[in-house]
Amino acid sequence: MTCRPWFRISAMLLGACLAGGRLQSEAGAGEDVHVMIEGMHTALLEGKPDALRAFFDPAMPGFKHFSEDIGVLLRDALAPSAIDFLSNTGDDLGRDVELDWRMDIRADSGEWTVKRRARVKLHTEKQDGHWRITSFAPLTFFAPAKTGDVWDAISEALGALTEVSGDRGQSLTVPAAFLAAFDKKMPSYDQLHDNVSALIQQGDIESFVELVGSEGDDRRRSLELDWTLSVVQPHTQIGIFRRHQVVKCEVERQGKKSKWRIVALEPLEFLAPEKPAK
Repeated sequence: MTCRPWFRISAMLLGACLAGGRLQSEAGAGEDVHVMIEGMHTALLEGKPDALRAFFDPAMPGFKHFSEDIGVLLRDALAPSAIDFLSNTGDDLGRDVELDWRMDIRADSGEWTVKRRARVKLHTEKQDGHWRITSFAPLTFFAPAKTGDVWDAISEALGALTEVSGDRGQSLTVPAAFLAAFDKKMPSYDQLHDNVSALIQQGDIESFVELVGSEGDDRRRSLELDWTLSVVQPHTQIGIFRRHQVVKCEVERQGKKSKWRIVALEPLEFLAPEKPAK
């Protein structure tokens, strides 16, 4: 049995597979399953959904939705993998395999990466001379990466901030929709509130943001925002000041509804009011 660069197979497993005698056919079956998993890895790396689907029995429970997930996942992203075999047991007709599978889902544009890891359990059977996977868990492992809803949450918050307007002679408050995007336990949350409260008193806010970096997994992500912020006079729309910077923030899913919230923002001073010139 060959140990390929992207596998780490324990000596115990190798010994079990190559124990000789009646285990020789099982060792060959184990090697065939290794080759099958390598083929799945290659299909992900090359973005070929049909090649990946070919390793599965269409009669597998949940195959229809599972197949659709594969198509959506590989439509706009590649998913190179690193796989450790934890176990590979059975005979030359059927085998149960357990894998520590790590996958980096990368957008073709390079704007974001989602890291995914799971203990994958599958059963594979010999059908017409070929190994086919007849059960796979978790079925959501090849689900498309959820990145758009992160951007939706950021956009909604910024939209609420730019809609603030009114008589500067009265006290304006930071919109609830903007604050709802932040975790109240975030370091310097009170400072953020005070900064934005003072900022909106200086004029109307215009904001243009482009997502230039997004890394992490389905629960927590690190974002880089190319952010241009301008404050203009409410009535004349003449610019008072303008800022442009790459702002970094950390977001994570929270609560029963699993909503994205900002848990860190840097630099916090980006949303501070402009200091009077001396």
